Amino acid sequence: MMQFPLTIAGVTTRVLQAGHTGPAVLFVHGLSTRADRWRAVLEHTATLGFRAIAFDLPGHGLADKPADFDYSASGLARFTLGVLDALEIPHAHLVGTSLGGHIAALAALAAPQRCQSLYLVAPLGLAPMTPETGEAIRRGVRNVSIEGVRAKLANVFIDSSFATEDLIVEESRINGSVGALEALSALGDYIVERLNSELVSDALVGLARTLPVGLLWGAHDRMVPLSIGHATANALGLGELPVMADVGHAPYVEQPELFVERWSAFAGAAKAHA
Repeated sequence: MMQFPLTIAGVTTRVLQAGHTGPAVLFVHGLSTRADRWRAVLEHTATLGFRAIAFDLPGHGLADKPADFDYSASGLARFTLGVLDALEIPHAHLVGTSLGGHIAALAALAAPQRCQSLYLVAPLGLAPMTPETGEAIRRGVRNVSIEGVRAKLANVFIDSSFATEDLIVEESRINGSVGALEALSALGDYIVERLNSELVSDALVGLARTLPVGLLWGAHDRMVPLSIGHATANALGLGELPVMADVGHAPYVEQPELFVERWSAFAGAAKAHA
């Protein structure tokens, strides 16, 4: 595992990478988290012969947090494609979770020739968000206190042991750092005011005719209802929705080896499909 800075259009981010050769896999994290949530997944994916990469979205983690950045899913999708450009990766498997799933889907729709497959883990952007849910998310991302972070992580993980005190304090400090709260607030505003104008479900139906698209949900996801996953799997003609037992909204954290096993099986099928 290595990490290094990378600058795209004047915005510097942190990249984590495991493996130097093989097909590239780009992992996109969700709202108010960061690249290191994928650390165990990167390590396991690299052992399978892939070049596994994650990065901090602008406004998150150790990335820059410019006030004038376009903090929308489409703006972050453009940055994601910029990461591929800066790393000189012509095409990659894209894996995104939660808001990162929405971002990855928009990146794949914008540049399908850059995407070998698209794997979405309980993503946003598939179904209209109610005003109540949007306001709850906006309040949550603006509360970077220790207790606010503790409450948020209680909804992310089923196994409370993953919400360690170190993680809670670290997340509070990072999300309360200079520029972070303003960036997260801008994303909260986007989710309330504009996310429903960038839904991807209909476009994914067309994309899935030419590009392998996969879904995965945690059986106990408290953030994005399983009903959305079932409806999307049906619309995409994927059959039964793949679900991981005994995990919540972050199956890649709670059971990283099984997560990689599920993804690699999908990627293998995607390669055969190609």
